[in-house]
Amino acid sequence: MNPNQYGFTPKKSYTDATLAVKEYIEEGFRQGHITILINLDEQGAFDAAWWPNILHTLKTFNCPKNLYNLTRSYFSDRTATLHTKSIQIERDIIKGCPQGSCCGPDYWNIQFSSLVNLNYVKRTKAIAFADYLIIAVRAGKVQEAENFENIEINKITNWAKENKITFNEQ
Repeated sequence: MNPNQYGFTPKKSYTDATLAVKEYIEEGFRQGHITILINLDEQGAFDAAWWPNILHTLKTFNCPKNLYNLTRSYFSDRTATLHTKSIQIERDIIKGCPQGSCCGPDYWNIQFSSLVNLNYVKRTKAIAFADYLIIAVRAGKVQEAENFENIEINKITNWAKENKITFNEQ
């Protein structure tokens, strides 16, 4: 897991994530850089975790085969059923981490880690806490930082499309 993932991680907290952002900004300030912060809040969080991405990321992490197969089995043949007095509708489920499950937070971190691990430019730091992502981009001039920011936003937008994730617009 990326060390910049602070949510659902032992001995890491929201305060630790905030301090990491603060330290990155201060380090840039000492070097004469300005920092632009982008704050992204993933919409739906646990409900949006897309299983193919989780399984792909587990392979990328060289997850032991038995744990990979256990996860694949856990995600297999899941359905949701809606019952009313007059109708019953059943649908296959292909995403989401069952809330209240002991593995839900870990599955979410696996999903989100592929975003935190994107190939960001050298002057960018990605810091995640649960379903929030802060992208800190620093440069010597505002226009340069804005250019880096646009590059990173394009990467994040592409990742979101590929992984069926949306971010809150507010």
